[in-house]
Amino acid sequence: MKQILLALFLFSASHLLTAQEGGMRVFAGMSSMTNQDIIANPEGFAHSGYHIGADGRLMSGTMSFVVGGKYTVLSRSPVESFKLSGHNGKLSTISARGGLEFSLYNITNIIRIRSKILASIDMVSSESGQSDLPQDYLLNDGWFGMLTGLGVDVGPLTLDFEFEYGIVKGYNQKDGSQFNGYSLALGFFF
Repeated sequence: MKQILLALFLFSASHLLTAQEGGMRVFAGMSSMTNQDIIANPEGFAHSGYHIGADGRLMSGTMSFVVGGKYTVLSRSPVESFKLSGHNGKLSTISARGGLEFSLYNITNIIRIRSKILASIDMVSSESGQSDLPQDYLLNDGWFGMLTGLGVDVGPLTLDFEFEYGIVKGYNQKDGSQFNGYSLALGFFF
């Protein structure tokens, strides 16, 4: 049994040494989104939920082009406490994103800290349940934002924290209604 575990460890270690090359990262985690409009999003409340996605790294080295997508399911209305699921109403979005990812610090050959700057187009894919907002708050079909974040790679395993700053308003004819989002994800790079 020890020999099988040793062989598996050596095979994994040889893969870890090349894990920073171009390829794809699949990930899942928890998401939170707030709106800059105080009526749409009272202080201390947020849309909460989960996401899954994939990003492709198009070049290897210290700086790479990244393109990808993310599917997010959030509470339809802002809630006071974070919940991954079980909301009365749901808001689902599909995001297309692209930009640059770069290494900040290589701790070892297999451990590194990285950052990213991406543009993100978020499209509403479905809505269910009732909204707690006034009737004149009509959700747009989508919005645009800029995303930055920090990530840690340990071989093929990834941990990412991302912040998306909304640029285009989320509600029709409501100035200052941009969505800002936070997410934390675990992933696997191959």
